Amino acid sequence: MAVTTATSAEILAKASAKGATDPLPTILDDLSLTIKRPTVPEGIDAVAVAGVWVGVLRRIGAAKLNYWGLPDLVENGRLLISELVTNALRHGKGPEVVFRFIIGVDLIVLEVDDGSPGWPEVRVAEPAEENGRGMLLVACLANSWGVSEDGTRTWCTLTAPASVRRGR
Repeated sequence: MAVTTATSAEILAKASAKGATDPLPTILDDLSLTIKRPTVPEGIDAVAVAGVWVGVLRRIGAAKLNYWGLPDLVENGRLLISELVTNALRHGKGPEVVFRFIIGVDLIVLEVDDGSPGWPEVRVAEPAEENGRGMLLVACLANSWGVSEDGTRTWCTLTAPASVRRGR
């Protein structure tokens, strides 16, 4: 799977582009939520302080996927949300983390902007390591993933099953 640089609008446009005259894809649901990064004392993990948002966003994501008739994507969606938001809280340096969840007719886009220009790294953690598998999971579960050109936004996509797309 190739890692590309794009914005969520560009991702949706590329995924549905059949020709230059085609309109942008239909967006069924678009949620954006901003988490203010708490002041965390040195040596304390930001996820320990603001990690409650990971669970909140997982529940919101699951509810939205179920609402739009996509229950088969709930588990992967919840895991992808967990990994992207946790990484943003843990490694980002900006004053806030912005989470965006877009459900299109054919494609679901999860995007996190952590305000930090660092690029996430897919690596293989040692068996005894407790952390370090997040982006590997994203790379394995998502249909595609990437980073904005400035490195501040990380996104991934899930494709709606064909049977669900026909029923909408």
